[in-house]
Amino acid sequence: MSYDTEHVRNAGDSPGMITGVPTFTELLDNSELAALYTAVRHEKTTTGPELIDTTSVSKKTVYDYLHKLEQAGLITTVGEDAGTTVYAAEEFELTLTIRETQVSITPELIEVIAHQNEHPAIDRVLKDYGIITFALAYDLVKAHSDGDVTIRQIAELTDLSPGTTYDLVEALYSILDLGDDTSPTTYTPTDFDEEDDLLEEFGGE
Repeated sequence: MSYDTEHVRNAGDSPGMITGVPTFTELLDNSELAALYTAVRHEKTTTGPELIDTTSVSKKTVYDYLHKLEQAGLITTVGEDAGTTVYAAEEFELTLTIRETQVSITPELIEVIAHQNEHPAIDRVLKDYGIITFALAYDLVKAHSDGDVTIRQIAELTDLSPGTTYDLVEALYSILDLGDDTSPTTYTPTDFDEEDDLLEEFGGE
């Protein structure tokens, strides 16, 4: 069945059941839950015992999180292996609009959030500036790795302090394996026609 309404758009196949909206929110605050979802996604298919061996949380927590993720529609049961349930992660994109600013929460963003306990800069930006600023910084850091923006410009566009910006860039480079060069001189600002062009490109006014 294909439909296209104000709130729901579907290309043809009926969507899976999504009942645990609070779990989507918890992925942003609970790095262990985010890490477990990410682990399932990376393995394509996996089981509870395998996750117990590869994660740092307790056996009970692993199964509690698997149940929570399955109830939310973020993972699904795809079979059994010697009587053990096999899980696979579902891809998703949760789009939020806040004060006319739209932000998309994706598995790639969740994967970075899963590392917030290891990298204080990630935790600091999420808690002090919120998910919109964090998502914008994530995109800009990837642009920085392509030589499109400098660290100074990332700080200006996100309103982060230079120190926090540099720490965040360093953390994301490590997590995303973007390379070792986090120098603020990867691109010359004068190569842009105007600063406003950069702001417009990344959704600024």
